Amino acid sequence: MPRLRTLVLVTLALAGGAWLLSQRPRAVLQEETEAGSIRVVERRDGVRELYLGTGRGRQTALHPDRPDRLELPYTRVAMAALATVREDPRILFVGLGGGAMPRYVRLLLPEARIQVVELEPRVVEVAREWFGFRTDSLLSVHVGDGRAFIEAAAPGSWDLVVLDAFSGAAIPERLTTREFLEAVEASLATGGVVVSNLHTTFAEYGSMLATYQSIFPGVILLDVPRRRQRILLAGPAALLDRESLLSGIRALEARRDPGFDLSGTVEWGFELPEPATDEVLRDPRPFGGA
Repeated sequence: MPRLRTLVLVTLALAGGAWLLSQRPRAVLQEETEAGSIRVVERRDGVRELYLGTGRGRQTALHPDRPDRLELPYTRVAMAALATVREDPRILFVGLGGGAMPRYVRLLLPEARIQVVELEPRVVEVAREWFGFRTDSLLSVHVGDGRAFIEAAAPGSWDLVVLDAFSGAAIPERLTTREFLEAVEASLATGGVVVSNLHTTFAEYGSMLATYQSIFPGVILLDVPRRRQRILLAGPAALLDRESLLSGIRALEARRDPGFDLSGTVEWGFELPEPATDEVLRDPRPFGGA
């Protein structure tokens, strides 16, 4: 009898271990490129996750057949910016990842004209192959440097600019400086807004906040639930006070169902930051410059 009991326990343990292994995400793509590592992981529920570089943070989480669902909390909070634009806005995303946010906005605002600029051509290929990303007459993707793309744009090109470019676990330094944000501000139409995803763990977090405040009259933060992240919105102060933003979000929710409680998320996480005292980030001086 003891031997039988031991056999049963061993069998149950093996079965339990096999079940746990079956629940674990599996890597469906892993490769090294000149720009760093690219890894795609698929969960048992069909959601695929994209990891770029050496960081552990996910650049994308998306079910290829459910582009109307945003899986990552920060992407849901970032959609608050849609309350500041009209029904047919011109939107630029800097950084594609798996394309979760552009695809979502394409469905939520079918008249929006969306452009995406992505530095790495292989990321665009992976978005197409593994995340169902597709372009059409109103959604286009450009392979190239996001900063150069913005600097070459005509003034007033976009109503909304979403900065979501990550290199590993950090934002590229050249996308954080005052000179870059001056170019972003010039590329925005009257009343335009820029959105950025910031980690509060970044060493330069305070300086990044100070840099935005040095350019834009209105800067607000939206806390991301259960994450050390904040979504920053910058633009006209009149659009970004708490009541104006919430009013715009409720009007958006009345027209379109975002699929989650956007107004509740923003109402809970809204923060009007004090003026930052950290040093404003600047481009490095040219060699020999004064």
